[in-house]
Amino acid sequence: MNDLEYWSDCIYCGADDCDLVLTQEQVKSLAESVMRGHEYYGMSFYSPPSNERYAEIEREWKLKLDKLQNEFDAYINNAETAVRIALRQHRDTKISISKDGTVFRCDGRSEQVQ
Repeated sequence: MNDLEYWSDCIYCGADDCDLVLTQEQVKSLAESVMRGHEYYGMSFYSPPSNERYAEIEREWKLKLDKLQNEFDAYINNAETAVRIALRQHRDTKISISKDGTVFRCDGRSEQVQ
């Protein structure tokens, strides 16, 4: 089925709903007009292509993810700094905190601090 056949079927259905009798030529003429009108619909009532919307959504979630990642990194950095100060470690000492809360000092080799 091509576009003209689709729009012709639409015209037939519409004419049938209101008991309108049209010739084949009339249906074809109306279908061509509707088909051209539909082509210009996007210019009259702009609706962006779906891929633009998907790209916008992707940009939004990437910005949110980056923001959350930056907040998380700052939180980790601040926690490590607080632990370093609490355990009286030198400020240049690399500290890491495991998921279970174990604190490690990393000066070339890892050593559990607490």
